Amino acid sequence: MNKKKGLFISFEGPEASGKSSQILLLQKYLTKKKIPFITTREPGGTKLAESLRNLILKKKSDINIDEEILMLMAARSHHINNVIKPSLDKGSLVISDRFADSTFVYQGYVNNFGIQKTKSLHKNILNNFLPHKTFLFNLSTSKIIARLKNRKSKNKYDKLERNFHDQVNRGYELISKNKRFIKIDASKSISSINKKIISTINLLI
Repeated sequence: MNKKKGLFISFEGPEASGKSSQILLLQKYLTKKKIPFITTREPGGTKLAESLRNLILKKKSDINIDEEILMLMAARSHHINNVIKPSLDKGSLVISDRFADSTFVYQGYVNNFGIQKTKSLHKNILNNFLPHKTFLFNLSTSKIIARLKNRKSKNKYDKLERNFHDQVNRGYELISKNKRFIKIDASKSISSINKKIISTINLLI
């Protein structure tokens, strides 16, 4: 990349929407084209943040919603300061599997902490640091449930209850009404989604 500053891209969406598979395909493309990049994830991305991830995603946990939000903010702060910003300063493309939007949806909307309350915390604690662009994968609840039935290892969010996935989809719908979001029909073929992502990335860099 010829820019002085890099580009920060996130991948968002409900469970089993195919984000991780598309990130792998994008990695292969960027490697082939010799475009400097790093891939990371949330919660996670640093040793500290990965430790917090294990606590947050534990199936049986006594962490309440306030504690979970604060842990996510701490993990994200460490991630931003130690991985994302240094990589952007070097001019790299940073690709994150989930970022703040997941917190706005899962904790803010689905777990009733409040979307605006969560956004305010993000603004005050993390200076409203957000990706330049976000690929948002849209997938119907029925397709999510069908895909999850074939998933071997499950975290606490890989639930099969229809209402949970309906709420996640509704949450993403509520927060994705600005130009930062590039919406992806996750029911389409892997190759067609990959082509759309690559063509978008090429326009951005």
